[in-house]
Formats: sequence, C-alpha cells, structure tokens
Amino acid sequence: MNLITLAAPVSFSMASVLAVLLDVLNVPFGPFTYLASCFVTILAALAARTLWIRRYSDSRTAATCGVLGANGPVPLSTKLQRLWPLVVFAAVAIPAAIIAYRYVRGFGQPDNLSQTFDNVYHLNAIRHIAETQNGSSLTLGNLTEASAGFYPAAMHDLMALVFMLGGSSVMEVVNIGTVVIGAVIWPLSCIFLITRIVGNQATAILAAGVLSAGFSAFPYLMVAFGVLYPNHAAIAILPAALGLGIEALGLSPCKPSSIWPPLIGLAVVAPGLALAHPSAIVALIGFGAAPVLAALVRSWRLFRRRKTTARRLQIWLVFTVAYLAVALLVWVTIRPSLAAAPWTPFQSNARAIGEVLTSAPMGTTAAWVMMVLTVIGIYVCARRLGQFWWVLAMYAFGGALYLIVSSWALGDFRTFWTGVWYNDSFRLAALLPAVTLPLAVMGTQWLTWRLRALCDSLAARGKVNPQKLPPVIQPIAARLPSYTGVAAAVAAVLVLGAAAQGGTLSNVQQRLDTIFETKQDSYLLTTDETSMLAILPDLVPRTDVVVANPRTGGSLVYAVSNRKTLAPHIFGDRTPDEQYLLDHWAEAAYNNKVCPIVKELHAYWALDFGDFEVVPGDEPFIGLRDLSDGSAPGMRLEKSIGKVNLYRVTACD
Repeated sequence: MNLITLAAPVSFSMASVLAVLLDVLNVPFGPFTYLASCFVTILAALAARTLWIRRYSDSRTAATCGVLGANGPVPLSTKLQRLWPLVVFAAVAIPAAIIAYRYVRGFGQPDNLSQTFDNVYHLNAIRHIAETQNGSSLTLGNLTEASAGFYPAAMHDLMALVFMLGGSSVMEVVNIGTVVIGAVIWPLSCIFLITRIVGNQATAILAAGVLSAGFSAFPYLMVAFGVLYPNHAAIAILPAALGLGIEALGLSPCKPSSIWPPLIGLAVVAPGLALAHPSAIVALIGFGAAPVLAALVRSWRLFRRRKTTARRLQIWLVFTVAYLAVALLVWVTIRPSLAAAPWTPFQSNARAIGEVLTSAPMGTTAAWVMMVLTVIGIYVCARRLGQFWWVLAMYAFGGALYLIVSSWALGDFRTFWTGVWYNDSFRLAALLPAVTLPLAVMGTQWLTWRLRALCDSLAARGKVNPQKLPPVIQPIAARLPSYTGVAAAVAAVLVLGAAAQGGTLSNVQQRLDTIFETKQDSYLLTTDETSMLAILPDLVPRTDVVVANPRTGGSLVYAVSNRKTLAPHIFGDRTPDEQYLLDHWAEAAYNNKVCPIVKELHAYWALDFGDFEVVPGDEPFIGLRDLSDGSAPGMRLEKSIGKVNLYRVTACD
C-alpha cells in the first residue's frame, strides 16, 4: 500500500523537477527522457540502498535503511487474515467507482471541456508543453516568450507526457487524468494519512476509503469550480505528504523501522506538491505545525519521566522554533499579489462555523452523516486529548482559515491568513476534507467498536447463557456465528459510506453535470464554436497563426485545433508586434505596419467568436472588432457556422 500510494506523488515530483532540469540543460522534455530519467533514478536509488546496507548492516541484519510504518497486513485473527486483501481492495475500489462515476457523468463525453475561463490556460498549457517539449515551471508563465515566468506545472507536465504518448485530444487526456487523480490518488492518499494517525486497522482503512468519496468540497469542488486542475492535483496528494510528516515526527502508532524512510519520502514528495500548486506546500506547513508542537510536548513529557535526555529535548525545541520561523517566512512569501486576490467574504461567522461542522462549505447541503461522525470523532479526541489534541488542532486550523476567508471583513488580518489562496473561499473549502476525514474515521471506529462489541456479546451469550436474553432475541443470538461482530462492523462502514452520498453532493453534482456541457449558449465554447474548431485544421495551414480573443474562448484554437494563436492565455504580456496585431489586425488594408508583422508571424487568420467574454473588462483586442460588421477591407470570410466566423487577410497577399 505504501509503495502504491506514494507512486503518484513521486511521479509528480519526478516529472516537474525533471522538466526544470531538462530546460536548464536544453534537453527536450518528453516520454523518452522521462522514462529514461526514471530508470536512471531507480538505479541510483538501488545503488545508494546497497551501499547503505553494506556500510551499516552486519551479516545478521538484512537492512537498516528501514521501511515505512503500516507496511504489512492488518493485525487480524488467523481466520480473518485472508480477508485483508479484500478490505484493501474495497477501501480503494469503492471510492474509485463512486468518484469516477460522478466525474464521468459530469463530463458527458470524453472530449468535453469545462466551460470556465481557467480552462483556456490549462488546456493550452498542456498543448504548449507537448509542442515545445519544455515543461519547466520556471518558464511556463503565460505561455508566451514575453510572459515567461513561474507557473506550477507538475499536473500539466504529467498530462502532456500522456498526450505525447498518443492522446487523441488534450481534452480527453485532461478528463482521464482528472478521473485518475480524483478517483484513485485521492482515496489512496487519504488511507495513507489515516493509517499514520490511528494505525493499520481494517475498519479505519475501509472507512477512510469509502468516506473520502463523500465530501462535496473535495475532490468534486475543484473540478466543478474554476476549473482548478492544479489545486485538484495538489490537494489529492496533500494527505500523503501530511502522513509522511506525521510519521517522521514519530506520532504514528505504526512506527517506521527508522526515521529515514518517512524523511526521504517527504523530501521526494514535497517538490511535486509544491510544483503542483505552491499553496498546497503552504497548507502542509500550516497543518504540520500542530504535529510538530505535539512532538515537542511528547519530548517534554518523556524528559519529565526521565525517559529521554535534556539534549534530546533541546533538539526538539530548536527544531520547533526553526520550523515555526520557516513556516512564518513561507507563509508571508509564497502568495500572489493582492491584484490577483479579489474575492470577498459572503456570509456570517455563524454560518461559516456551521458549514465547517457539517462538511457543507460554499452553501452546499449539510452532510448530516459526516457531521455526526465528525462530532463523535471530536468526542473521541477529547477523551484522549493527550494523544490526539493535534488532530483536533489541524481541524480547527483548517476551519479557522475557511471562517476567516468566507466571513471576516476585508483587511490585512484576513489577507495575512488567506492571501496564499487568493482570498478565495473555494480554494480553502477544498482543504477541509483533508483535516475532517481523520475525525470522521475516528467517529466511525467508535461506532463500529460498540456495534461489534454488542454483536459479539449477543453471539457469546446466545451460546453460553441464552436464558438471560429476552425471549425474542434468544433464537437469533443462538444462531449468530463468531464473526458476526466483524461482519456488522464492515456492514456499518459500508452503510455510512453509502449514506454519505446523499443530498450533500447534489449541488456540486448538478454543477458538474452542467459545467462540462456544450450548448448553443455555453459560457466558453458554444456548439458552433466547437464545430468551427473541429474543422479549422482542414482550413488553416499547420504553420500559420490564428488571431483570436482569448476572452471569448477563441484562443482554445491552440489546444483544440493545434494551431498557434497570439494570445494563448487571457492574461500575460505580448511582444510589441503581437500586441500591435491584437490592436490593428483588421487594418491591414490601410495600415502599412500591419502586413509586415502578419507575414513575419504568419498570422493570416482570425476567429470571430462574437463579443461575449468569460472575463469582461477593458478592450485589449480591438484589432478584431471590425470583423463582425464587415467593415474591415482586405478580409475574406473563409468559413461561417452560425454567428462564428473564420477570416483570412487578403490585403497582405
């Protein structure tokens, strides 16, 4: 399970870091270089492990480099041990089926796209990486040379690799990749985290899996809103990274054989998490503060009991102070400018607290099952406060962030805490399941423990002393097999998982069902615009460039039709020549400056998708506004579908 779970986070790190290194070395980024680099990395890791064993192991020790905790089968009875693979399979397969079904239902067709403005960038970025064979997060920027700069590209890199291996379209690759991230990586990551908090227990593993599919805030919200594919990928692997940190701090019930496996694992996973989206690494640091303080408290308690040395306590104290100092530095440094963080609060404090407690952020229907399990989980932690206070603290921290961003007044205090996430309530709502799930699982365990004890007691008394039972129950208790308690516990977990799929997910499912639908009045691409992009490769030569307004969806000609465009993203800088064409392209017949630039850039074509823009604002693309009324001379209408037009400039022939 450990290896399977960490395969995805490690792949994110491998792809994103490799893309940066290959760009520095001027080597193409593609499937061959990725697979070759993976092979070399594996050989290097095996060689390092061999040298480690030879240096630090004696003839009686197999290895001292160690393994992660919770690395074996669940401690079940001999009769039930053979059911362990079935438990793991169910814990992964059930949420995978549920989440995949919801996603596929929302997508409709494999090549449908999200009708949201962020998608202009994400789809074009994947095409850009595949086209240029450069996926460096340091230069991806806004997809033009003039706006080269940092943008977290881990998700785009992996999607581009799949596309380069033979994907039929960028949209299909993105949709399939999104299903894999949400339906497979997220449940595995959740299970990994839970085993680091409560141990390698069958009920906890099964509950973590089935309940991971029951939160509206994640994984569904990041696909239904935005669309925020990078956040979707980053948050999916966040629980695994958090679990590695908890294990490295020694708080996990299942201890690793040495501190090195979780430390190395965290060091390997962290780059992929940061380059999937930097806000996720900030969230990891924020959530990790409570476990770090818990490790310091544990060391203090051991010192008072004379079970550890003063030097060891001092080391933990120095580490904690350093961690908090670095956390503060990262917190105030890794954040966008206020100009990119326009979201405002929209509700009261009381409502925000209620949404956190009922796992119903952003106004969705209350998740009553999750609320009951969470409250019971809080009770369990309160009863064992010395052991689990830090689990409560992580939950409180996540809830406080959502409370501040969604209900507190605008100002420096709000921006300090939530500016990392653009002051956006949606992004912080998506973090809540990662810290709510541990409490919900602990609540599920509490219920199943009592149900199992009741069933076992009935079965035992039915065979040994049935006369003390009510007459109605006696014949039933006498027939109960010895495994009744286990069966009842498993059934209870499955019932709770099914109940969690109730009304709480209806709102987000409804948005999923509509946001990927292509209609005549769709927000980003209408049916006519989609039809135009489908036939455009037959009309426009491969070497030519299409001028289009990205705010109308026209720039998706790059991702969908594989034809370059001057403005592949709604935002970003352009070269002076590119900007001049965006301002004056339709003036080619009478503006002497236009045609030389058209010929140099091969920008002979223009798409007119009308005047509806997904992000209305100032008019930076005025060079196309004379096309729709036919007032621009020197232009030929090459193709028209409804109100969608494709023009070619003839004045420059």
